[in-house]
Amino acid sequence: MRFAQIVPPMCLLGLLASTLPGEARAQSSSPPKGAAQTKAQGQPKLQRAPSDAMSDKARKLYIEGVMASEKDRWADAYASFVAAWALQKHYTIAGGMGTCELMLQKYRDAAEHLAIYVREIEKDATTTPEERAAAVETYAKARAKVGAVVVGVNVQGADVLVDGARVGTAPLADPVFVEPGAHTITVKREGYVPSEKKVEVGAGSEARSDFQLARPVVSEPLRPVADPAPAEGTGTKANMGIVVAGGSVAAAGVIAGVVFTLVANNKASDKRKQWHVVHAIGGGAVDCAGPVTDDAAQKCEKLRSLVKDRDLFSNLAVWSYAAGGAAALGTLGYTLFATSSGEPEPERRHMRLSPLMMPGGGGIVAGGAF
Repeated sequence: MRFAQIVPPMCLLGLLASTLPGEARAQSSSPPKGAAQTKAQGQPKLQRAPSDAMSDKARKLYIEGVMASEKDRWADAYASFVAAWALQKHYTIAGGMGTCELMLQKYRDAAEHLAIYVREIEKDATTTPEERAAAVETYAKARAKVGAVVVGVNVQGADVLVDGARVGTAPLADPVFVEPGAHTITVKREGYVPSEKKVEVGAGSEARSDFQLARPVVSEPLRPVADPAPAEGTGTKANMGIVVAGGSVAAAGVIAGVVFTLVANNKASDKRKQWHVVHAIGGGAVDCAGPVTDDAAQKCEKLRSLVKDRDLFSNLAVWSYAAGGAAALGTLGYTLFATSSGEPEPERRHMRLSPLMMPGGGGIVAGGAF
């Protein structure tokens, strides 16, 4: 008997022994066949390991797992098989892990590893029908304890997650095994909109869930439609919507500048009054920039606040005048260009606008030919 074929029948005997203890121990019952008969006579005789597939270290760990399982030390056997699987992903090791997980009642993991074992043993032409049948029977015992979801995805390479935990990449070779109950299946891949579905499966049942990932829809910005070019030698009327909008922005900027200027002037006046209040303490010896008494601290804080407010509103006024001036400049320039493009060169009108900004105020300076 080949070493690669020992685990399923051997572990199946362990499963029967755990579920039917009286029959497993009865001496009068018919003796089991194959590897089970070998176990009844003592330790199994391991003829060979799949040397063409396993490394020396993985083979050694695998043998240790088989020996431990023959003594019903399933936890020790499982640890050896897991260590071997970490070194080499051979399907025979997956069968050993799955059988131990079944005996340890880790049914979901058992179904996952035994599914790999059944799928790969069918591809091995050197195995016998009895070995393949034993593998299917062991897998069926684990499969009866869990639910399964067949996940279909239209995009290869998408990550498949169950309840937030990644279980593989599409396309999946086997169903996704889950504990009986409700679960959330999520499929996502970079460059696609993630998709999520709720599924509920019972023990031994199977459901199918298909996902259609799609690229995100990117809306293109609206492109302005250009007005037809005017005939040569004719004038073009300005777009009144642009003129009104530009004039409104310019007016708002100037009005805001005036308001901010008035507020800044009031803050400056309050600041001067507070300065006199502070310097009246202690005969004018108080300097708010240095240490002050408790009586002067509050007055100095108010003075500093007034200074900050004055500077803030002064800056707002300057920028409002600047924005209003820029809007007015652009609007007037557009209007003059649109209405004078058909005039002879000597008669074209032109205007030059410049924002005027000064401490505490500002305005617009206009000049040109009309």
